[in-house]
Amino acid sequence: MNSESGQKLSLEELKQRNRASAFSVPAAPPDTPTRQDRENLLAVLTALYRLESTNSSRLEHLEASVAAQEALFRALSRQVGQLPTQSQLEALARDVAQMRAELKQAGKKKELSVSPPSLETALSVLIWLALILLGTLVGMVVLRTIWSGLAALWSAMRTLIP
Repeated sequence: MNSESGQKLSLEELKQRNRASAFSVPAAPPDTPTRQDRENLLAVLTALYRLESTNSSRLEHLEASVAAQEALFRALSRQVGQLPTQSQLEALARDVAQMRAELKQAGKKKELSVSPPSLETALSVLIWLALILLGTLVGMVVLRTIWSGLAALWSAMRTLIP
């Protein structure tokens, strides 16, 4: 047989070269996976699927939570404009304190208090007294006129009747 260099080699030399080349070339891995490899691959794929479905449900839950929080934030943002200012809160606090004081006073018995009348009250009393006095004077004049008229009528009737 011929070699690469074109020389004739003996059978013994060819066998030796064949053995040497068989040991130097590593064995190729098998093309088909073993049963254990398939089971391991199936277990890994199953674990990945479960992990993905768990993460997917967590993601959906988080998205729903974020949407709810955004809606709440929008509602609160709208209500911020409707809240009273500091000065309005102080005015409300004063009003409430005044109402509490009035309620507290309303529960107590009223005390008898005598105070001199005000100038306005005194003037109105004087005006009423003056009107009453004037009315009395007018009434007396009217009665005097009627009385004198009746007296004149009586004396005229007395002279007519003997």
